[in-house]
Amino acid sequence: MGKVLVVINEQHSLMPDQERILSERFGSFDFMKVPSAGWTLAEQVDIAGGFEGSEVDHVVFASPVPVLLAKCAAFSAHASLADAANTGRVIEYPAVWVLHNDHRDKKELPNGKVISVVAQEGWELVRV
Repeated sequence: MGKVLVVINEQHSLMPDQERILSERFGSFDFMKVPSAGWTLAEQVDIAGGFEGSEVDHVVFASPVPVLLAKCAAFSAHASLADAANTGRVIEYPAVWVLHNDHRDKKELPNGKVISVVAQEGWELVRV
């Protein structure tokens, strides 16, 4: 298996359940840290385009980067199609995955308000 990149905000870390499912599925993985200020639209488009033909076989999104996710998913969906520019080549693009969790925990704030937060466990790895 080729390289696996986990896209995550530099201020975030994976939860133990997330690390476990990534390790079980891929063995090892590297991080692509999103700056705390985020990436511009142009930067996200450039990053997505840079994956074509790279050594990266899988991109897993642990933090939302909407344009990058959308572009990667679109490129990945067409990865097995012949290039439309009459080159006859096959587009090589990594598979796209997201970490998903339907489970919520209730948390009471100091002011007594109760909110729902994503649970520590119950994570799934979903191929887009």
